[in-house]
Amino acid sequence: MNVRYILPIGIFCVIALISGVAMISILNGDQSRTQLPSPLIGKKAPELVLTSYGRSQTSSDAALDFKQMVRDKPFIVNYFASWCAPCRKEIPFLEKLSQKVSVIGVAYKDKPDALAIFLERFGNPFLHVGFDNDGKTAINWGVYGIPETFLISDEGIIIIRHAGEITHDVYRSVFLPKIEEMMQ
Repeated sequence: MNVRYILPIGIFCVIALISGVAMISILNGDQSRTQLPSPLIGKKAPELVLTSYGRSQTSSDAALDFKQMVRDKPFIVNYFASWCAPCRKEIPFLEKLSQKVSVIGVAYKDKPDALAIFLERFGNPFLHVGFDNDGKTAINWGVYGIPETFLISDEGIIIIRHAGEITHDVYRSVFLPKIEEMMQ
């Protein structure tokens, strides 16, 4: 056999193997993400005016200000989607967080039917859910991938921004101490 033919096939197989492993890792949510600093930490949270889940998408009163629903208490904003594998895995930790503070869900570029199945299958830790169909709200919040979670103070200031899935370690070391500190 000629090396001219074997070498390209070998290179292709190696690239395909590496790509396959990376894809499986990403779909399983095992890919660790380095936290990029957010310029919004310590600043007033951007507006969170979304189309409410459960209301008509064309209704003129569908746009609600979700921050007004928590009324001067700390709360969490979680950007997620029904098609996001890590979003499924973090639901138990969002459930734990919802026992401490209100959690508002922002369904990023999602469909109502898919969202209904997601919430029924994996649970609904959210006080309210709204749709960010065009992604403009996510842009205003500096979201670069989902899931992303923000802890907002009772004064509307962003305290924590966590990019990626909330794991047991993130729940215990990042969110829980800060929430307990805020509740004192």
